[in-house]
Amino acid sequence: MVYLSLKGLKISDALISAILHSCPDICFLILNRSYGFTNIPIIKIAKFCPKLIHLSLNSCKCLTNQCITEIARSCLKLKHLELSNCSISNKAIEEIASNCINLKYLSLEGCKRISEEVIKKLNSKIKIKHPDYSDDEFSVSDLSPLI
Repeated sequence: MVYLSLKGLKISDALISAILHSCPDICFLILNRSYGFTNIPIIKIAKFCPKLIHLSLNSCKCLTNQCITEIARSCLKLKHLELSNCSISNKAIEEIASNCINLKYLSLEGCKRISEEVIKKLNSKIKIKHPDYSDDEFSVSDLSPLI
């Protein structure tokens, strides 16, 4: 299996773990708005999906900085990462900046715990969607390239 989309579904830790163990060739994994699982199988993505190119975790409530740290350090082929509306912070983005050298797209819309200074640390070739820090309200801004 190369492509798997489980968006919007209630899924268990056991199901995600079983899929990851059984399908080491997953390149595209989409879990947007899925629920019912903890951060443990998300951390396992790093261990069992070394070929991952596209990962979408938008609105996954269980997502932590530790999850993103493990993924950033282990999924070195990652080119597309979506983390919109997740409760991650600057630490996760710093790990992405340090480790995801092949990343081409990063979505951070609705991630309010990320500072503009950390966004600037990302590779200028990455297309980034994130909150616009130009005023007090958050809005979507495409920065390509970052300055």
